[in-house]
Amino acid sequence: MAAATHSATSSDAAHAGGVRATRREGLPPGPKAPPVLQTLAWALAPTWVMDRCSERLGEAFTITFAPSGMQLVLFSDPEAVKTIFTASPEVAPSAAGNSPIAPVMGHSSVLVLTGPEHMRQRKLLLPPFHGERMREYEEVIVEATRRDMAGWELGRPMRLHPHTRKITLEVILRAVFGVEAERMGPLREAIGDLVEPMHIVAVVRALMSRPTGERPTGEIGRALDHLDALIYEEIERRGAQADLQERTDILSLLMQARDEDGAAMGDAELRDELVTLLLAGHETTATSVAWAIERLVRHPQKLARLTDEIEAGESEEYLSAVVNETLRVRPVVPIVVRMLTQELQVGSHVLPAGTRAAPSIYLTNRNPRAYARPREFEPERFLGSTPETFSWIPFGGGIRRCIGASFAQLEMRVMLRTMLSELRPSRPPGPMWRAGELVRRRAITLVPAAGARVVWERR
Repeated sequence: MAAATHSATSSDAAHAGGVRATRREGLPPGPKAPPVLQTLAWALAPTWVMDRCSERLGEAFTITFAPSGMQLVLFSDPEAVKTIFTASPEVAPSAAGNSPIAPVMGHSSVLVLTGPEHMRQRKLLLPPFHGERMREYEEVIVEATRRDMAGWELGRPMRLHPHTRKITLEVILRAVFGVEAERMGPLREAIGDLVEPMHIVAVVRALMSRPTGERPTGEIGRALDHLDALIYEEIERRGAQADLQERTDILSLLMQARDEDGAAMGDAELRDELVTLLLAGHETTATSVAWAIERLVRHPQKLARLTDEIEAGESEEYLSAVVNETLRVRPVVPIVVRMLTQELQVGSHVLPAGTRAAPSIYLTNRNPRAYARPREFEPERFLGSTPETFSWIPFGGGIRRCIGASFAQLEMRVMLRTMLSELRPSRPPGPMWRAGELVRRRAITLVPAAGARVVWERR
């Protein structure tokens, strides 16, 4: 069955330390390690940090970073998560504007904006991700997947993650730019150049100092300048095309979109949303597909059940359950952050203004009060039921829930269905691959440490 019953009332919620009751001022306790060690551990092994803190401190704890002294309060109680996600945006706006991603995505990005500006941009972005519109991309996903599969070497271990990244980048390019994606080799290279340097060094530097909001310099800055030049060139070219009104790719739709006052997006706004879609729109889904295969090859009975369903072609119920369970047990993004502008009571803690309150996607999705056997990969828990709103949060929640969530789930289903209808995966031989791959940080995402190694055979 699905998740275990979770009480909807805070008065009933049982915690590791007893029943929630008293109101406590200030932040929850944190690890005793010096802030510099907390910083390095969070940068190198965030899931280890969250697991250890959760075991020792419960469903709310505070991490302190050095040398800035910045503090992050993590929550994994679904009721606490609900409180944060449903708080007024004036009380708990996104903290992304003060994060290292802001100068990369751009200050007009829907990920960065807050308040009325965020809602305006969100409404302009929604139409391209409407259900009917998304189904137009299904054949694009199939073609991109089969094109890459044609070059796979069968019978030998391969790292799947680089291939899923290539596939999803091709899909998002075609979804955003349409047929013009065929001539966008330079844009593909520019995105690759930008993503590769965004590794652990950049994460450590960001954590060791307060974000300044300044545009990156060095290798990342040069890659970003190159990407910007290509995008502005494409915006100018598209604006001069006579058939703009007839096109259905995302760029054309955004250029035609108007807000409630009849105003269109400016070039800088278009640039920021396109960069957001291109970067966030392929890395996360690629990682989720790689994790899905990594989990399936270590659970042969579940893989067999899924391939039987795909072969029958009558339902996608188990496929959807596999997608949901992969996103639960291996979320790609570990946390989301809200910066409180006013005092807010979250659970028993009264958090002061200025607190960075962070629902932990990783821990909430594994909360033992919400899920039986929370660390186990069990797609069956989602058969006949849908994920709970505040205990299954791979796409965040509230008014800032990921706009592309439905597109990502569609893309996962189509890619998995295409791969498994033609090829049979198995885990690489040897004891070190038996239990599964460790989680490694790649910039702000959590990826398979060995790239999701798998052996493919023809069905």
